[in-house]
Amino acid sequence: MTAAGTGDRARWRMPVLMYHGIPATAPAEPDVHKVPVAELEDQLAALTGDGWQLVGLTEALALRDADPAARVVGVTFDDGLLDFRNAVEVLQRVGARATMYVPTADVGLRLAADDPHGSRLSWSELAEVAAAGIEIGSHSVNHRTMDVLPRREVLAEVADSKKAIEDALGLAVDSFCYPHGYASRGVAAAVRAAGYSNGCIVGRRTATSGDDPYRLPRLHVRPGVTGHSFDELVRVGEPGLAPHVKRAATPAWRLARRTARHVLHRELT
Repeated sequence: MTAAGTGDRARWRMPVLMYHGIPATAPAEPDVHKVPVAELEDQLAALTGDGWQLVGLTEALALRDADPAARVVGVTFDDGLLDFRNAVEVLQRVGARATMYVPTADVGLRLAADDPHGSRLSWSELAEVAAAGIEIGSHSVNHRTMDVLPRREVLAEVADSKKAIEDALGLAVDSFCYPHGYASRGVAAAVRAAGYSNGCIVGRRTATSGDDPYRLPRLHVRPGVTGHSFDELVRVGEPGLAPHVKRAATPAWRLARRTARHVLHRELT
């Protein structure tokens, strides 16, 4: 992926990978949000072996600013899951870094081993992760669909989570990840106003210099995506019509979710 200069600003394209759970072994029931650690290592080692630099999102954007032609991939993990410790070992072995997004209300939550959502890293474990070179970003306080919340609740989710992480870890929090990928212009403006420098959604396509830095799209890495299919994901984005259909349906689905919240008192995802 090369950049071409236009005017005062060079254009660029950058893959930003999105992961969730990294279990030690493949789960008995397939889960699109769980990539086994061996697959993660194959994926990241292939990228570094091909000359890509793998870093967290804030660092990736800084490297892009310095050199739009750099071969940089942003690597992100959502939810602060306990099995992220498996990913840290892989990242260290392949010489990569990443951003971990944490919903602060769940920090330290320990659940049954067979719970589909998994247990969460504690503050002390997050401190160890940060010391290993991982950027800690915010995933809000309560992991709610923020684009249908009243503004005062959006502001609290954005600001309170940032403060909680900064107070607990003594680190600046620059990056925000919108729960479930939902981010309206108003929510993105709240993230900017709270002092973050960037934010990311799901998006299912490659990020570009033309994207809003507070709504950067990512590529959802699913289990089983290795070899040529993983190379294609990084090179051209998610395949098929589904990403395009989901983007086109966003306004209607937001209206449906807003209606459900007000009429049924339910938050749909």
